[in-house]
Amino acid sequence: MSIISKVQPESLAEEINLEPGDAILSVNGQSFVDIIDLHMLLSDEYIELEVKKKSGEIWVLEVDKDYDEPLGVEWLTPTIDKLRTCHNQCVFCFVNQTPPNMRSSLQIRDDDYRLSFLHGNFVTLTNVKEDELSRIVQYHLSPINISVHTTNPDLRRNMLGNKRAGEIMNQIQYLTDHSITVHTQVVLCPSYNDQVELDRTIGDLRRLFPFVKTLSIVPVGLTDYRENLPNIAPISKELAELTIKQIENWQKKNIQDFGAAFVYAADEFYVIAGKEVPNSIMYDSFEQTENGIGLLRLFLDEFNYYMDKLPTYNNQPKRILLFTGNSSESMIRNISAILTNQLKDVEILYHVIPNRYFGQQVTVTGLVTGYDIIQEWETIKELDRYCNVDEIIIPDVMLKDDEDVFLDNLTICDVEETIRKPIGVVPTTPKGLLEQIYNCSFPDYKPSYFEEDYQMHLHRSQRYERV
Repeated sequence: MSIISKVQPESLAEEINLEPGDAILSVNGQSFVDIIDLHMLLSDEYIELEVKKKSGEIWVLEVDKDYDEPLGVEWLTPTIDKLRTCHNQCVFCFVNQTPPNMRSSLQIRDDDYRLSFLHGNFVTLTNVKEDELSRIVQYHLSPINISVHTTNPDLRRNMLGNKRAGEIMNQIQYLTDHSITVHTQVVLCPSYNDQVELDRTIGDLRRLFPFVKTLSIVPVGLTDYRENLPNIAPISKELAELTIKQIENWQKKNIQDFGAAFVYAADEFYVIAGKEVPNSIMYDSFEQTENGIGLLRLFLDEFNYYMDKLPTYNNQPKRILLFTGNSSESMIRNISAILTNQLKDVEILYHVIPNRYFGQQVTVTGLVTGYDIIQEWETIKELDRYCNVDEIIIPDVMLKDDEDVFLDNLTICDVEETIRKPIGVVPTTPKGLLEQIYNCSFPDYKPSYFEEDYQMHLHRSQRYERV
């Protein structure tokens, strides 16, 4: 049932007095099967809602709104009906190698094409039947994010542990033949889908450009909890360098052939290889940032933008300690030094939090837990450079969206009480960090490649047929 779990502030739902616990029964007199039906019905400019209030009352609400204006609610069940879960047994599955006591929501292996359209989740399509592919086309559910991993049918069946996995190119071909835009990803596993197999995958998918619009290559994530799971080696420095070079060669060919880089290496490859991330032009329109593609470049460009606009620091002198993950160390080290030199009355320190919760091989900042912070603070709190810090700052990527909860269910308050230091949570952007340090607002950063340059690129890429 379409029960509301959260009403967003200043939303249309709040304006018409919808509350958590209310349920929408029909829209314009029509019932609905799932979130896609409801999403389409709610897009009209005029809607009549039949609502069952949590008190049991039935309300009928007439609403005038802009076309496609969202209601501004979250649902108790994100798909309204039963969530499609994953039927695969992927050799690299991260959920299968997580420690106990994690948030329960992170142990759900969803593989639901509806969440791909609505929220950008990546799906494998192994549980999607022909009539559901037709529904994607009928409703024009575009774009869809697809976990391809390899276009070799036998290898994909092996890697995903699913006999239907070999149909992926036929499925993507059907979607793109009907003008559905597709974003794709490969989780790179050494000795499985790298090198020659990666060339095959890139070559197969680029032939469907521009409807297959992007391809991200991300390194396999390995934790200490892989008992009874297939043996997979971590990405070595040598393989990271080789993969970057391989992708760069394809990017040059793609730009020459159809005006877009198309395929991108995740930031973590550059960290492992000890190389600088590419310039912004090599990320096209930055459409896979949530997959770890181009985040470091965006951060650096934004930081450089604000360096020319820093106001005079007029607050009390203080010492600030930034906590980060291993993969961001080089960038945070440089930023800390620049800010300390620039501000004079503020000393910006940084410290890398090793991941004891998942294991030392996990280096991304977003997987640092409250437990990791507490354990590391115990080892460094007596050091001269850290014992007198006034504030600790962490990026919000360590926490659940809109909540102060780490992956291990500890809260900010739990950690503050344990380490006896205040913790400031900032957006994972230079603007967020600078506003916390200066205690004032900064103008928004609007990179040109999201505006004029992107529009020029879009116009250019649309001139090309599939290669």
